[in-house]
Order: sequence, then structure tokens, then C-alpha cells
Amino acid sequence: MGLLLDFRYALRNIVKSLRFSLLMIFIMVGSLTISLIGFNFIHTIAFSHSSFNHNKEDIRILKVWNSLTSQREFTYSMLDGFKQLDEVNSLESWITIKRSSLWLSTQHYGKHFRASYVDPSFFKFLGQEPVIGRGFTNVDYSNNAPDVVVISHIVWQQLFQGDSAILGKQLNVAGKPHTIVGVMEKRNHFPIFSKIWLPLKQANMKPDDGIDILYKLPNAEFERTFETQIAHYFYNAIKDQVSDSDKQTGQGVRIESLTLVELNTDGEAVFVFGLFVFGIVIVLFISGVNIGNLLFAKIMEKQKESAIRAAIGATQKRVIQQHVTEGLIYCIVSWVFTLIFTSLGLEILNFYMNVMFGGKMPYWWYWHLNVQTVLVSLLLLAIIFTFAVLLPAYKSAKFNISNVLRDGTRGATGKETTLMSRRLLCVQVSLVSFLLMIASTVGYVMYSIATNIDGELSKGVYSVYLDFDNNDELTNDEQLTLINTLAAGLSKQGNIIDAVVFDSHIHADVLYPNGDVYNEKFISISAESHLFARELLTGRNFNSNDNSESKPVVIISESLANALFGNQNVIGSQLMLQDAMWSSVEIIGVAKDEISGVSGDSRHELYFSLRQTHFMDDSVNIRLLTNNTANEALEDFYRVKMQLSHDLTMYYMFDHYDNHTSMINSFAAIIYVFLLVGGFALTLSLIGIYAMGISNINKSRYEIGIRRAIGAKDSQIMRLFIKKNITHILYGIGTSLLVFGILCYLAESFLRGNVPINIMLEAGALTVVVVLAAVCLALYVPVRHVIKQQPATSLRMD
Repeated sequence: MGLLLDFRYALRNIVKSLRFSLLMIFIMVGSLTISLIGFNFIHTIAFSHSSFNHNKEDIRILKVWNSLTSQREFTYSMLDGFKQLDEVNSLESWITIKRSSLWLSTQHYGKHFRASYVDPSFFKFLGQEPVIGRGFTNVDYSNNAPDVVVISHIVWQQLFQGDSAILGKQLNVAGKPHTIVGVMEKRNHFPIFSKIWLPLKQANMKPDDGIDILYKLPNAEFERTFETQIAHYFYNAIKDQVSDSDKQTGQGVRIESLTLVELNTDGEAVFVFGLFVFGIVIVLFISGVNIGNLLFAKIMEKQKESAIRAAIGATQKRVIQQHVTEGLIYCIVSWVFTLIFTSLGLEILNFYMNVMFGGKMPYWWYWHLNVQTVLVSLLLLAIIFTFAVLLPAYKSAKFNISNVLRDGTRGATGKETTLMSRRLLCVQVSLVSFLLMIASTVGYVMYSIATNIDGELSKGVYSVYLDFDNNDELTNDEQLTLINTLAAGLSKQGNIIDAVVFDSHIHADVLYPNGDVYNEKFISISAESHLFARELLTGRNFNSNDNSESKPVVIISESLANALFGNQNVIGSQLMLQDAMWSSVEIIGVAKDEISGVSGDSRHELYFSLRQTHFMDDSVNIRLLTNNTANEALEDFYRVKMQLSHDLTMYYMFDHYDNHTSMINSFAAIIYVFLLVGGFALTLSLIGIYAMGISNINKSRYEIGIRRAIGAKDSQIMRLFIKKNITHILYGIGTSLLVFGILCYLAESFLRGNVPINIMLEAGALTVVVVLAAVCLALYVPVRHVIKQQPATSLRMD
């Protein structure tokens, strides 16, 4: 009966103070909704699996960790030996896949997509056939069979506009016509990003081509034993490439069995998830402090009533129950609205992410209100209830009846509650300031990158990646001659403005003239046949004389010249290197700086002559500049390629402008998230400050009335009460600023100065100014409201 009475009493209070009730519900719903959407977002990325196959979580992919050689994957030449292993024969189901990126084109449109070459067991392993057409038959795997392809739903829509007569149509895959025989179900991009699937023909594979091995895990005990045995097999397959000294170092090969989600996050899922959860906890804690502060202030306003109830026999438990009931109603109502808004928010998130990234997302990135999110909502609600409802109710019920009835809210009890409220607010403001400083810094850096990179310069720029077929027949010089012949021929075509050979797979440490390693900033190292759209300040460009028989030369950026030598008069100087082909190289040119993406900062760049370096992995990259469509440029490309003395295979074409657009969209999405979360956290803080100001001013009406009665000016009263309330807020901001400064110092060292510390500190300082201005406004408004009253009105209380 007592609980029912408390419930009815709480409802009356909620209706009576409707604005306060709506404010409480807004804070709870807002903080819980943001927290749940954030949780669902990162949980889906890091841990969720596809709904296409209920056993998808049992699928594993083998990842190689090899410290002995540069080989990091299984190769096609290993496949026959792999099939003979007893451990492999004990598997119920396994397949091989060769992942690739290919240029797909029709007569009117072209675009690069991720692709997979799959073996005959693929569709059985997947447990799904194409929804339109068929999968591959054994005939399709014959070397002489016509080329066929199964496409994804997104390729069907983008290249063929969902044509119902899609079967039998032709699709050019890397310049070769293929017949479409099937269309997969929407959002099925197995294993991760694949948009088309092709038969894994022997004629399409070279011995050193990398392959992925996927299998279905029979049981948990099998996995570790299988990893060890496969690692032993991999070591035996590469041991001829391992030096005698490395063989003595012990186990240098490790095979890890990962889920597809773990592979996509590169094993960092737990770290990323933990980082997001930390942000969620901060927002939730800010909300909890705010809710607790508001409820505590409201409870303290009724403490005299509670003291009277206690005086006539009510137990402490009964008083706590009365206060808790109102908070429980707030929690239940807020939870219902939270689930509704979270569901709507996730639908909007799905639409937004698909518009921004389309088919570039893994197939399991689909956000919806699932069981895990509902369970987390209950957990978060329980935390808020405990921290923001139960604890304030318990704290407020521990009072001395005589003290409360004697001095109400103006004596010792009022001072104690005011002090506690201010301390809670100090913590809240500290967290909000820290969160906003981090968010503003990251957002400002990303905004600088987005605005300082001219996307128009990447329009019409494509990178074509090529493999040398039968590479053992060609020396490095012959490969270079072949690829330069191709580049020279492309530059003469009508659809191609320029073509340059480029290789960025170069790793070395740059040294100061005194021999110390330069590690203050990242250095971009690449090799080119000539500089692509770059201006030289001094010196000369590369030429045909800079070959493997001549002395090694290099071109550096002006910022790197200043960092290493203190000036730009470095032509003819020797640049010291470590772990490179040469111990030193001669500087022949200084290139004009390019902005790295952060305001006022320049990239450190180092260019080698491609004629003096060796191709990595027997592949090479040609950059094309065209004002026409990619398909028209490719027509010229294939025309010139057919005239070469040796065949080259194009396995990937990269659109720089499309990549730039995707990067800008990613930055924009992150900035929007920071603005939303940071803005909401600041709003919560301002609400708390405003409510605290109202509460404290209400308790001080009597004092204000006396001060005004004896002639105090309004401005004096204003400054006095703002000063009283702002002290703890300044403590909170100061604490967050100190922690932020330490993190900036550590971040500058970690990023090697690529994001200057002054940029981070400027963003943090600007945030502090905004927060402080907002806080002063939130404190000013309630004081301004009270001092407008006549002294007689203020003194007519208690």
C-alpha cells in the first residue's frame, strides 16, 4: 500500500513540475540514445556477423605472421601440399579464395571493385546460391571455358541499373569480356568486400600468387592444434628462403585463425571497441552527474517535508522509497522513448552510411536495434538509476531532523547541499571540457586536412597497378624499359595527358649529417620516373642517365632540407640513409613543399629515381592523368599495352578523386559525430549549471533581498553570486586543461610532429573559451531573473 501511495505521489509531483519532468526525460533519453547508437555502431563493426548464414561465426580465415621472410600469405604453389595434410583432410569444409581489385566497365561506365576468385566449393561452403541465375559449374573452371562472372547486387544496380535481363550480358573485367551468369543477394559481399566472383582457373594463377584459406571450425579445441600444425607446414614451405642465422632464432612463423570480422579490424577490434566504450561512459557519467544533481536539488527543496514525515514516525527506508519512486518513473518512461529514438537513429545511420560509402563497407555493417543493444540499454539504465537516483535519495535521507526543521535550506544543511552540488558540477564540467577539447582538436585537424587538400587536383588521376607475367624472364632493367615504354606510349595518346611510373614501396631511415636518425616527423619516400605535377625550387629533375649504373640520386622537399641541413642550399650534398639500398645518396633537386593537410604544415618528402631502384613484388604502378572518362583512357591503355614485347597484367585501377571524396566523407562523418556528442554533452552541462544556479539563487533570495534593501547595486550582486558559483567550475576546467596539455605533449611525440602541438593547444584553448562563455551565461540568467524582484518580494519567504 505504501508503494502505491508513493507512486501516486510521484505522479502528482511529475505532473505538477512538468517542465522539470520533461527536462529530466530529455537528458536521460538523449544520453541513453547517443550511448546506445554509439555502442551499436562499434559493436556491429567489431563483433557482429552476417545474417546470410547462421554458422558464419564458425568460419575462420588463416592469417600468417612471418618474421623470417617477407612472405605474409599462402601462395598458389602451396595449395597441392596443403591438400595432402591430414589435418586439412579432417576438416568438414574449406575453400581457397584469391582476393583482388579489378576495374569493371560497360560501354558507358567503369569503376574499380573488390573481387574474389573462388574454387568450385565456394557456393556450397557459403550455403547460398545466387538469387538470380546460377553459380559456377565444373565446366566454368576449365582453362578453355568462356569467361563468366557472378556479380553482387550493388554492381547490378550501379553498372546495369537493375536490368531484369541481366543474365547473359557482357561485363568487362580488367579489359576482358565476361558473361554474367548470376547475381548474389543484396549485401552479400563474402568474404568481406567482394562485389564480383570469378572461377579460380589454373590459367589465371601464378605460383607466387597469394591466396586465402577459409574453413569452418569444427570445435574450439581444434583451432589451436590446427594453427600450430599449419604454421609448421608453412615454415617447411619457405625454409629454403630463410638464412641459417634466422633458422636458429626459433619459431618465426605463426598462423592465426581469425574470424572475418577480426581480419577486417586487423585484430584491433577490442581496442577500438574499448575506446568507444570509454567515450560512451564519459557521456553517460556526465548525464548521470547532471541527473543526480537535479534530483538532489529537487529532493533538498522537499527536505523539510521529509523531516516532518520522519518526525511523525516514517522510517529512513520509507523516506528513501518516496524519493526513489519518482526517479524510477523517469527511468522507465525514458527507457521506452530511448528504444524508439535509438531504432529511428539506427535507420538514419544506415541510410547515411550507405549514401556516403555505398559498397565500400563490409557486408555485415548493418545497424538495427538488436538484442545486445536492448540488454546494454537495461545495463546503462541500471547504472543511471543507481548513480543518479538511488545515491542522491540515500544521501538526502540521512539528515538530522532538528537541524533541518530549525534552519531549512539557509543554514548548515543548505551550505552542505550547495557544496556537494558544486563539487558534482566541478566533475561534470571537467569531463565536458576534456571531451570537447579532444573532439575539437581531432575535428579541427580533420577539417584542416579536408580543406587544405585540393580535390580538384586529383580529378582525372588514376593509378593502374600492373604485374609482370613470367617475371623470371626479365631482369630489373628490362622490366624498367618495358614499363617506361608503356608510359611513354600512353603520354602520346589522345585521351591521356601524362603518364608516370611510380613506386611507393620503399622503407628506409633518414639520418642527420651527424649520423643520428631523424624521427621528429614522418617522411614520405617514393620512387618515380619523373616528378608528377611538382615544381622544383632548385636543382634538376630525374633523367635517363639516372640509372642503375650511375651514382644514386635523390630529390627532397624544401621542408626536409630545412629540417636536416638548416637551409635549402643542399644541391650536391650527401643524404645519409639507414637500412636502404645505399648508405648515402646525392641530392640533385629541392621540390616545393606540399601541405600535409594540417594548416601551416608541410610534408617531408623524399624521391628516388625509379631507374635506380628495384620493383617490389614484381608489380608496378602507373599514374594516368586524363580529362576524359576512365573507360576512354583505358581504351588507349590497352591499345598501347598490346604493342609491348612482353605482356603485363592489370590487376587494379585506383581512382584518386573517388578516394579523395571517400576520405572527405569519412572526415565529415567523424566531425558530425564529434559535434553531436560534444554539443549534447555541453548542453547537459549548461542545463546542470543553470539548474544549480536557480537552486542556489532560490536559497539565497533572502540574502539578495537584504543586500538590495541596504542599497547594493545589481551589478555588485551579480558579480558576487557568479563568483560564488564559478570557482568550482574553474577548478574543473583547469583540471581538464592540465590533462589535455599532457596528452597533447604525448601525442606530438607519437605523431612525430605531423600534427604540431600548437594546433592542438589552439583548438583546446578555443574550446575552453567557448565553454567558459557558455558557463557564465548559464550562471548569469538565473541571477538576472532574481535581482529583478523587489526586496519585499525576496524577503517574503520561509
